[in-house]
Amino acid sequence: MFCESAADFVRPARIAISALSLALLCSIPSCSRSRSVQTERLAIVRFENLSGDPSLEWMGRAASEVISGELSGAPGIVIIPFSAVQAVDRMLGSRPIAAPGISAEQPAALAAGATEILYGRIARSGATLRLDGTLFGGKRLHIERTVSVASEESRGIIGAADSLARSLSTAAHPFETRNENALRNYAEGLESPDSGQAAQNFSNAVIADPNFGRAYVAWAQSAASRRDRTEADHVLELARARGSAIPESDQTRIALIAAELHGDSAATAKSLSTLARLNPNDAGLLRQLAQVNLSVRNYAAAAHNFRKAARLAPNDPNLANQLGYTAMYAGDLAGAKQALEKYAQLSAGDANPADSLGDVHFYLGQFSDAEKYYRQALRISASFNGGGELLKAAFARLMTGDVAGADGIFNEYIAARQNGKDPAIEYRRAEWEFLSGRRRGAMERMQTFAAKPGVSVPAQALNSQAYAQLAIWQLEMGDRARAHDFAVKAMSKTPPPAAAVSLFLTQPAATLSEWEARSRRFFSGAGQERARELVLSYALLLSKEFKAAEPRLENIYTHSGPEPQEIMPVLLAWAHIENGATEKAAPLIAHNPILNSAQADLFTSLVFPRWLFLRAEVLARQGRNDDAGRNYRLFLRLSGPDPQIFGEETRARQASEK
Repeated sequence: MFCESAADFVRPARIAISALSLALLCSIPSCSRSRSVQTERLAIVRFENLSGDPSLEWMGRAASEVISGELSGAPGIVIIPFSAVQAVDRMLGSRPIAAPGISAEQPAALAAGATEILYGRIARSGATLRLDGTLFGGKRLHIERTVSVASEESRGIIGAADSLARSLSTAAHPFETRNENALRNYAEGLESPDSGQAAQNFSNAVIADPNFGRAYVAWAQSAASRRDRTEADHVLELARARGSAIPESDQTRIALIAAELHGDSAATAKSLSTLARLNPNDAGLLRQLAQVNLSVRNYAAAAHNFRKAARLAPNDPNLANQLGYTAMYAGDLAGAKQALEKYAQLSAGDANPADSLGDVHFYLGQFSDAEKYYRQALRISASFNGGGELLKAAFARLMTGDVAGADGIFNEYIAARQNGKDPAIEYRRAEWEFLSGRRRGAMERMQTFAAKPGVSVPAQALNSQAYAQLAIWQLEMGDRARAHDFAVKAMSKTPPPAAAVSLFLTQPAATLSEWEARSRRFFSGAGQERARELVLSYALLLSKEFKAAEPRLENIYTHSGPEPQEIMPVLLAWAHIENGATEKAAPLIAHNPILNSAQADLFTSLVFPRWLFLRAEVLARQGRNDDAGRNYRLFLRLSGPDPQIFGEETRARQASEK
């Protein structure tokens, strides 16, 4: 969303690699469901101990775990695991772990995607354990069913919970351990607030029953969450040693934890595929598998799994939106449009589906349609994206070569921002001018804006951002000394991270080894290797060191998932072409990155309008001279009369005159 204030407008330069994080094993459903079509998503919350005996407190979690385990895989039911509910609960602000599940866990269960919730009570009378279960469902969580079972206490909580599970479904299967001591340690480990104690509980559980797969899974997950790789590997090895004595689903989860722990995306996808086979009704697992495929840019497989998930959860608007963008990455305009039109049906009155349709058409080169959808989003909600839809529409028109028409739309955007008293208007105007072929005037405007005294901290930060942007532009225009002066000024005005990046990039020209040493000094903290490689790559590109930049850009691209606004494919294509590997560049510049309407990005000018030149080079190599000529001419028009230092304007002019 485009920000409303200078503080929101100023963002760090894109120095971190964005990666898709895996979703929970459940998806967020819509409110309306049909039992005859839709698989129910059941959360079994903690049972309440009404026995009056505190020594039975552990049975509350144990009962829910046994019933969850026995109903897992039953037709028409997807079990939302306690780990998913617990993860959401942490975000919501967790309540006491031993509180009655119907009050403590219900909000998290619903947020995790539950369409039904089973709550129960445990009572003891003489030598009998009694379990009373209540199944809630529907929009208002009305009572759908009540179940009561009585079991001899000698059968333990496992026997009682088994009876209740079988009364709910004839497809219930035996729980994987019959050892009460193993179950108690497992349940207490799940609820322990102390990670060390939890690990000890899980260890005790597998000592009591060495084939208790769930205990190994929980123990390994606990170690991985604490970043204790040594312990996690030890647990995984213990589990693998049990072989087929552990249920296949637990074996697969063990393999999944190992794959994620060691960063093996292929093994992660394989494990998720197996889990999806074992749980064919679980749309959340399919979504997770799709996201893993997406993270390694296997767009066809990701779209396939999103489609399967969407068939299981046809009323999930977020899923439809994800499918639309994934089909877009795959170059499937018809599939993307179909998914997003479904998204629009599920989200009546929401402007985002129209915005998504605009993005898809822009990305796939249908610029007139993109402009139409961006305007449609604005008609649905005038405040959507802070008016950024008009900026997107202006870029869509610009891509047709109609600079005057694009200016008209951009002026509509500016008028809207003036009504909102946006302090960044002149920044955006300068940015627009630089990207649409008026570079000299843009730099003058940005310098005037940057020099205006800012009183508030956000205003000073915006001034700093402007100087940082000027520094990058001057590097592109070949004046490193002046670029450094601007970077120094950026650092003097309540600097955002972008200022420090500009100061790094404007250091004197140097050898590759010196740039490498500089980057290691600049990014000296732990966990900054990815950001270091990216900023070093920018430095190498701006120094025309394309051979050194290429493998670094390749590594970054390979290890980051896609996003509509990403510029990495264009940068990598640039390096490929400058190094004579034009054929490698072709798939990287087949589509059009969606320029950021929500926040400033220092490096937009590195890719726009450059990707038109790069595409022309690929087309020319393929013998498609007419198409190449059109791209060369549009590139020249949007570059304007003031060329950058890379020589592309001269090459484009010579090629288009042949």
